Parts: sequence; structure tokens; C-alpha cells
Amino acid sequence: VDLDGEVIETCRKFFPWGKAWEDPRVTLHIADGAKFIADAKDGYYDAIIQDSSDPYTWGDDGNKLELPSNILYSEQHFRHILRILRPGGVFNFQAETFNIPSDLEGISEWRNQALDVGFTSAKYGSLMISSYPTGQIGFLLCRNSSNNGGGESNDSSSGITPTLNDVEERFVQMVRRGDRTTYYQPKLQFSSFDLPLWVEESVYG
Repeated sequence: VDLDGEVIETCRKFFPWGKAWEDPRVTLHIADGAKFIADAKDGYYDAIIQDSSDPYTWGDDGNKLELPSNILYSEQHFRHILRILRPGGVFNFQAETFNIPSDLEGISEWRNQALDVGFTSAKYGSLMISSYPTGQIGFLLCRNSSNNGGGESNDSSSGITPTLNDVEERFVQMVRRGDRTTYYQPKLQFSSFDLPLWVEESVYG
């Protein structure tokens, strides 16, 4: 789902993964993402990935300015996300850099909000991307309980979280298909969640 069709066309033209939308498994919707989620059926999705633009910025006077994407970080939106995920489903969203103090505060607030609306876990992961300020950006990976009684699910027994061997086998298959990546490698799937101590203390308390 994307609000701006021109963004999709630009990606098709200039990015090496621009042919992703030609995959027969893909259904592209040019629509308002918040409304799309609000109108979606309960328990329909296994995973939702929200790579949105920043929810806010700061004016020259030092005041915080909300941007259009702010709605995608609202409590109501998070509740809709939880509602349309199946039990055991995951919600992964862009969660800013920990190197800017106001962003670090946002990470903690969004994590607490995710837990408050009913997600059973919310973990911050870090990525190194040179095109972002400070060269680092992060995401929050939130899990919906896989059991009817609520509480933290047993990841290994439910089959939701793969082992390193599982991930390595999948990566080998990707490479054989010609889908080798330049950044991602199996160990990052686990080490991305290892944070500097001061960040861990700020995010998790």
C-alpha cells in the first residue's frame, strides 16, 4: 500500500529491486495506508511492514511539527494493526535512529504504546544505512500473542522464530536463485537486536 503512485514508478525505474511488484504474489494498492488498515478484516495478515516517512520534524524555532505520517504512529492505528493480525503475527515499523535524543524518546514511547495496545513483545533492531542522518536507522518488531490466553508466547515451540541454521539455509536458497544481498546476512537477523548499553537502558528501562 502506498499513497503516492509516482513513488512506486520511481522505484520501478531506478532501484535494483524495482521488479518486485511484478511478482504474482503481489497486489499493489495506491491508497491511504491508515484508512486501508482501518478497513481491513480482523485477523487477516501474518505480517505487516510499515516503512513510512518520519512522523514529525522540528522547526527552526525548536518546536515539534507533526508530519502527515504521524497518523501511522497513533494509538488508534496500532490498535487496528493488532486487530487485523492473526495470532502470532508480527508488525515491523520504521522507528528512527537512536543517535538523536528526540528520536530515542520516540522509540521508547512507540514501544510502550505497542505493548499498551496489546502486543506481547516489541524489540528495537538497528540497521546501518549511510543515506540516513547519523548513518543508523532502526525498527520496532512487535509480536501478537500466539496463544489465546495472552502473555508472551513461546517463540521456539510455536515455530515463529527460526534458528540461525534455518535462516542460513534460507539464505543459501536465496543466493542460488540469484537473490544475493549486499547488506543482509543471516547473523544480522539476530545481532541487529544487540544494542549499546545506553540505548538498551533508554528503550527498555
